[in-house]
Amino acid sequence: MRRPVLPSILALALAALFVAPVSAIEPGGAANETLTGTLDALYVETFHESHPREQFELRTRTGSIPLAFADGGPEDLAGAKVKVTGRRVGHRLEVSSSRPGHDLQVLATAEENLSGDGTATADSGTGSVSTASVTSKNLAIILINFKDNTSAPFAKSTVQSALTGSSTSVKAFYEEEAKGRWSISGSVFGWYTLDTTSTSCDWSTWTTMGSNAAAAAGVNLSGYTNLLYVIPSTSSCGWAGVAYVNGNKSVMNGNISVQVMTHELGHNFGLGHANALYCTNSSGTRVAIESTTNCTSKGYQDPFSTMGNNALRHNHGSQLGELGFLSSSEKVTGAPGNTYTIAPYLGSGPVKLVRVPRGDGTFLDLDFRTPYGNFDNFTAGSPAVVGVTIRLAVGTASPTSSPKGTDLIDTTPSTTDLKDAPLLVGKTLKDPVSGLSFTTLSSDSTGVKVQVKEGVSPGAPGSLSATANGTPSVALAWGAATDNVGLAGYKVTRNGATLTTVNAPATSWTDTSPAFGTTYTYGVAAVDTSGNVGPAVTQSVTTPADPNPSPSPTPTPAPDPSASPTPTPEPVAMPNPDDQSAPTAPEPLDGTAGLTTVQLSWGAATDDFGVISYQVRRNGTLVATVAGDQVSWKDGSRKPATTYSYTVAAVDTGFNVSSASSLSIRTKADTIRPSSPRNFRVVRRSGRYVTFAWSRSTDNVKVLKYKIYREGRARPVASTTRTSIRIPTARGVRYFVKAIDTSYNRSFASRHRLGRY
Repeated sequence: MRRPVLPSILALALAALFVAPVSAIEPGGAANETLTGTLDALYVETFHESHPREQFELRTRTGSIPLAFADGGPEDLAGAKVKVTGRRVGHRLEVSSSRPGHDLQVLATAEENLSGDGTATADSGTGSVSTASVTSKNLAIILINFKDNTSAPFAKSTVQSALTGSSTSVKAFYEEEAKGRWSISGSVFGWYTLDTTSTSCDWSTWTTMGSNAAAAAGVNLSGYTNLLYVIPSTSSCGWAGVAYVNGNKSVMNGNISVQVMTHELGHNFGLGHANALYCTNSSGTRVAIESTTNCTSKGYQDPFSTMGNNALRHNHGSQLGELGFLSSSEKVTGAPGNTYTIAPYLGSGPVKLVRVPRGDGTFLDLDFRTPYGNFDNFTAGSPAVVGVTIRLAVGTASPTSSPKGTDLIDTTPSTTDLKDAPLLVGKTLKDPVSGLSFTTLSSDSTGVKVQVKEGVSPGAPGSLSATANGTPSVALAWGAATDNVGLAGYKVTRNGATLTTVNAPATSWTDTSPAFGTTYTYGVAAVDTSGNVGPAVTQSVTTPADPNPSPSPTPTPAPDPSASPTPTPEPVAMPNPDDQSAPTAPEPLDGTAGLTTVQLSWGAATDDFGVISYQVRRNGTLVATVAGDQVSWKDGSRKPATTYSYTVAAVDTGFNVSSASSLSIRTKADTIRPSSPRNFRVVRRSGRYVTFAWSRSTDNVKVLKYKIYREGRARPVASTTRTSIRIPTARGVRYFVKAIDTSYNRSFASRHRLGRY
C-alpha cells in the first residue's frame, strides 16, 4: 500500500537533544547521580519517523532534565514520581535501564503523585475528567523569534482566527467534539524576540524565555491551562512540533494550521497517536490482520482522526474515551455470540464504542462515523459512514496518565488507500489471535450492526438416553456439553431431521410426535452462542406397538367368556374437532428484566371452548409451555446487558394457536465490581519463581478470572481462573491481584502488594 503523504506535523522522531547514544558507565568514569522528580513524557515530531516514540524528562523543583534510557524508556509510568540513577552528559542524564528496579525506582504512581507531590503541578493533568459540568480550557499562544531570525511570518489576527475566530478553529473543533463538556477560549501574545539565536534548537530554554518575555510585557500566564509556543521555521530543529503528554506545553515550528494545533493539544489532553496496522501472510501478501509477528504499526496513518495523518477529523471512539467523553454505558465490552448496534458519537444511540478483548491484553475497538459539522464532513456513502471501523488498541479507552496509540485495521488491504479501511456491510473480518470473526450486518445513518462470533465448536453432550412410552412419546435426556465461551442450546434430530433446539441449560426434551411400533435414531448436538454446532451423541429406541390397532378385515371370533378382559389404555390428548376458532392473543405482554432473569406476564386469552396452554418463545425458539390457567413465566440464566425477544401465543382445545404477543427486553447491565481478593500472599519461592495465592472473590453474577499486575504497569502480567499462580519475578518487583467478573468488571486491587526483596 502506498504510504499517505505526511503533513508538516506528523511523523515522530527523536530531536537532536535526545538522539545521542547512551554510553555505558565504565569503571573509573563519571560518578553516577541520583535524582528525584516527576517523569514527563513528550513527543518530538518530524517528517521522517515511520513510528512515534515517546521521549522523557525528569521534572524537578529546579527544572526539567532530559533522560536518555539505553533500552528506550519505561512504559505506563508518565506522571509517576520516580528516583533515577544515571550519568550526566551535559544537561542530559543517561540511564542504563528503564525497568523499575535499581536505575529507576517508582516512588508513587501518577495518581498518587498528583494528590501528594508538589512537583506534579506544572505540566500535568489536563487530560483528566473534570467533575464540573463544563471544563474551561484557556489557551495562550506565545509567538517568539530570535536575534538571528526576527521574522514574524504570521499576523496575530491570523493566529487568533485559527485559535478561536473561525468555524474551523481549535475552539470549534474541541467544543463540537466535547458536546458541551468543554469551553475553549484563548489569546495570542508576541512576537517576542528572545536574547538568543536559533542555531541550537534549545526549545526547552526557548519556552522558558518566551514565558518570561510575555510576563515582562505584562501578560499573566497563570490563568491559562495550556501554552503553545510558535517559532518561525527553524532549520536547526528537525521537527514540526513538540508536545508534552498529559501536559500543558507544546511548540510548533513554523506552522499554525488548526490540524497541527489540535494534534499537539491532543497530546496535552491525554491522547496518543492514531496509527495503522500493516500485515502480511506467510507468502508476503498484504492482509488485514495476522499474528503479531507478521504485523507492523506505522505512525500517523489513520485518516479518520486528527491524531493521525493530515486529517482534521474528530478523534475516534477509543480516543473519545481517553478524553472522558464517553460514559460507562456508551462503552460496551463485546463478547462472541452477540450482535451490537453502534451509533455514531456525533449522533444518537446508546452505544458508541464496542471493545472486544482478544485474550492477549489487547482489544479490537469498533466505532462508527456520520457526516457532521465542519470536521467530520465525510462524503455520503463513503466507507467511514457505511461500515464499522476497527482498531487494534492496547489502552483503556478511559482517561489515563499513559495513553497508548491505536492501529487502524485495513479490511481491504488490496487497495492503496486507508480511507476504505472500514468493514462494509456483508463483509467479515477474522482475527487469528482471538479466533473471533466480525461481520457487518447492516448500516444506516443511526448506526451500524455488527455480529461477533467465535469459531470453536462446543464439545459433545454426555451420554444420551431415550425412553419410549405408550402415548407414544420418547423422553430424551443427556449430559451437559462444554464450550469455550458459552452454550446457547442443543439441536435435537430424529433420523437426521431437525426436530427442535432446546435452550441451555436444559438437558432434556420429550418428543410427542412419534408413531407406534417404529424405531428411531435420535441425535443431540450442542450449539454455542456463535452458532457453532458440536459433535452429536445418538441413541436408537423403538416405540411400543399400537394398543388399539385398526380392525382387521378378518371376521372377529366370538369372545371367550372365560378370558380376562383387555385392559383399557390411558387416554391420549386429542384435539377437540368442534373447536375450530383460534383463541385471542394473550395481550398485553409485559416483562421485568433483572441481571440474569426476565419475568414475563400477559393478559389471559379467551376462547369459545377454553385455553389449555401458552407457548413461550425466546428469539424464535420454544422455551416453555405454560398451563392455560397461568399468565406468567420466569426465564433464568440469561446474560447481563443482552436484548432478548419473547413471544407468547395461546393454544385452545382444538390445538388452534393464537397470534403471538411480542416483547423485546434487555437485561440489566452488571456494573458491580467483584470483591477485592483478600489474603494475597506468597506461598512458595523457588529460584526466580514465586507462587502467590489469595482468597476467592465474590460477585453478584460470577467471577470469571483473576489478573496479576506488576506495580507500575497498567497491563496484567498473567491471568488465571484459580486462586493461585506461579510466575517469574525479580528483586524489587511488587505485584497485586484483581478479580474480573463475566461482564469484565474489575475489582479493586488486593490490599497487599507483594514482591521479592
